[in-house]
Amino acid sequence: MTDAEAPSDDAPTVSPWKKVALGGVVVLLAALLVVAFTPLFDDDLSGEPEAMLTYDEAVTAATALEARDGDDVAPECRSRVVDQGERTAKAVVLLHGFTNCPAQFEVIAEAYADQGVSVVVPRLPHHGLSDRLTDDLSELTPGELVELTGDAVDIAAGLGDEVTVVGLSAGGSLAAWAAANRDDVDEAVLIAPLVAPKVLPVPVVEPFARLARLGPDVHLWWDGDLKGDLATPPYAYPRYSLRSLGAVLAVGRAAHGDIGRDEPLDRLVVVTNENDGAVSNAAVGILASALVQVADAETIYVFPEDLGLGHDVVDPEGEDKDGLPESYAVLGDLLDLPDLVDRLDDREG
Repeated sequence: MTDAEAPSDDAPTVSPWKKVALGGVVVLLAALLVVAFTPLFDDDLSGEPEAMLTYDEAVTAATALEARDGDDVAPECRSRVVDQGERTAKAVVLLHGFTNCPAQFEVIAEAYADQGVSVVVPRLPHHGLSDRLTDDLSELTPGELVELTGDAVDIAAGLGDEVTVVGLSAGGSLAAWAAANRDDVDEAVLIAPLVAPKVLPVPVVEPFARLARLGPDVHLWWDGDLKGDLATPPYAYPRYSLRSLGAVLAVGRAAHGDIGRDEPLDRLVVVTNENDGAVSNAAVGILASALVQVADAETIYVFPEDLGLGHDVVDPEGEDKDGLPESYAVLGDLLDLPDLVDRLDDREG
């Protein structure tokens, strides 16, 4: 070997430990890619009941649902079931939004109940606690969300001949899941379903959801200026966790994956809002296109941008409540609740 070919004494060397560290990083990145792009660790989100509940069994199940809420749950956020004392022609499940609670649907629930409809308003897991700064959302899983939704539909199907499921935001995604998987759901109303945040391109939602669920959790403020002082609605959490968001997105994705129902849905209603700053309307359109294939009838309604409505078009105590007269006028027609705006006026009066 000539001097020119001999290795230089000044050439940098890589220590064995650095090689190990570099190899570890490569393995970690490969593992993350596997997690992000394969369903290896996904929950089983199938959902047909083993057997339909009788009316009496549904009443017992309703009592058990309400009894799940302990002393740590805010009084206005407890699960609620309105049993009319006998099996009714219709039962409705109302599914609240992400970080909110059953109080969000108070006006709509009362309107249905006064029509003689059986009403089931479950509290989503880890939501509605008196401690609004709780870290409990970190425990939320897609399986829990699907199980809770299935339990609510079981009860409704025992209380009423026909079942309508109405959901807003995260609840809209759960309503979509129920419409896709439960033959005992006759009608589904999806209001701004949280199938994808507006800030995420649709193709990355699924890998993001997987990584968010399986990685270290991070809590983020809904309002970076007000933080924990965010006061509206007074029962909702002022922050959310990425892990819990991933759980919600996983259910939304499952809703337009393998559709499990055998019988057609009587009616599908999808409501979006051009001014919605939270939800990707493009992703909602993809979901709607999938569910329309199994629906006998569909109604698609879009709130125009010039109304200036926010994401939450339901909550009577929400930060967007000034726009509720406009949204309730539309929802009243879609839900066959003609006095919805009057009820809102009576509440404010």
